[in-house]
Amino acid sequence: MSTSGSNLGAEFERRFYPFADVVIRLANAEPSERAKALQEVYGRHIGYVLSLLNGLAEEGDFSGWSNEKRSPTVEQQIQNRAKQHLNEKQAKQIYR
Repeated sequence: MSTSGSNLGAEFERRFYPFADVVIRLANAEPSERAKALQEVYGRHIGYVLSLLNGLAEEGDFSGWSNEKRSPTVEQQIQNRAKQHLNEKQAKQIYR
């Protein structure tokens, strides 16, 4: 799917969509469930990774990320892409 020719970019794309799917599901969860889930994860590590990504925003052409509004259309696109990645992974395992 990645067209940049970068091995790291391709790996980032492959791992991003499953993560993004979980984040979207988390955002749509009941507040109590969301609070429990967020208390289980390593908040400092999430904050650190978000800080790193923020520092790379200009290079990644997403410097306006903090102005993004929630979009059901974008969320659906991300979740469809995550399903596609999962289906491709499962198909590869079947043919091995």
